Amino acid sequence: MQRYNVLLQRKNVIPNFPLYGGLVRVRRPPGLAAVAERAGVSVSLVSRILTGDPGLRVRETTRQRVLRAAADLAYVPHVSGRALRLAEAGAIGLVVRDVGNPVHAEIIHGARLATAARGQALLLAAAPGPAAIDRLIGEGRVDGLLWLGCGLDDDLAVRAAAHLPTLLAGDRPRAGVPGVRLADERAVASAVAHLAALGHRDIGFIGGDAAADVSVRRLAGFVAALRERGLPVREEWIATGGWDAADGRAAMDALLARPARPTAVVVADVVMCLGALAAARERGVAVPAELSVVAVHDAWFAAHAAPPLTVVRLPLRDLGGRAAELIMSGDLDGPPGGHLIDGPPELVRRGSTAAPAPPVTG
Repeated sequence: MQRYNVLLQRKNVIPNFPLYGGLVRVRRPPGLAAVAERAGVSVSLVSRILTGDPGLRVRETTRQRVLRAAADLAYVPHVSGRALRLAEAGAIGLVVRDVGNPVHAEIIHGARLATAARGQALLLAAAPGPAAIDRLIGEGRVDGLLWLGCGLDDDLAVRAAAHLPTLLAGDRPRAGVPGVRLADERAVASAVAHLAALGHRDIGFIGGDAAADVSVRRLAGFVAALRERGLPVREEWIATGGWDAADGRAAMDALLARPARPTAVVVADVVMCLGALAAARERGVAVPAELSVVAVHDAWFAAHAAPPLTVVRLPLRDLGGRAAELIMSGDLDGPPGGHLIDGPPELVRRGSTAAPAPPVTG
């Protein structure tokens, strides 16, 4: 299990420049992220304090702590920091990895309802690069940014947070950028509890990108739930990869290719689970007669899959709405682990789970 116990401790990348066949390590001057880390606050709060945002409400002790940290590090504001706007554009930006993903669509819908309730617009940006982020900031199109979806560039989020209120939706804070998340550990624990109640002891797990914060938390919830019930945690029954159906298909195929198979599998995302079901069909493994499957999140197609998918619902619209409200209110800095939407997961039992088949005797 050691290689799965991932601690997400990302740092700003210092570029390598080629020189006569070798590499020269170029040290960047301290940026806003370094000041934020030293002061124990978010990048966006540091930016607003150092630019003298008149609309900011913050304790004087916090303001002084940030100013001391900036002085200690000899922080020099970047020229592009002049792009920070104090006037309202009347819109919030949402940076998303995959606009067509049905899980993202629910979060986007929640954010749209929240912004519309305040007379704001919601602008979508599909995984933009540095130039697009700079235009979004410099042209004054948005008053803040929501960052949604695994696999997005941390450096870009830090770049945006230096000039605009920025929030990671679905993640814990990282790289000095605050976050708001769901109770992912509880969702996976709920799936394990359901399978254990049916009599399963041999349970596997298919996760997404192993380095993603949400993957780390869901895997942690899975391992903790097994150990709480005295069930075995077998490394060979844990697979990670990506978040698409093809990734789920490849992961399930790898699990089912092993000599000893689990009798049930928890899949960390409903889109991945479609691929996982396809892999089981291709290998002639009947679901749920020979293999029970539970997915995290619900989507319109889950009830129409073959068989219909048992899922654990999480309040995705609440996540989008809360994230948008935090951006619009400027109340980004929460507890050390970030803001938590602690609504209880809801198990929706359909046709993909059943009691394990009795062992063959004789």
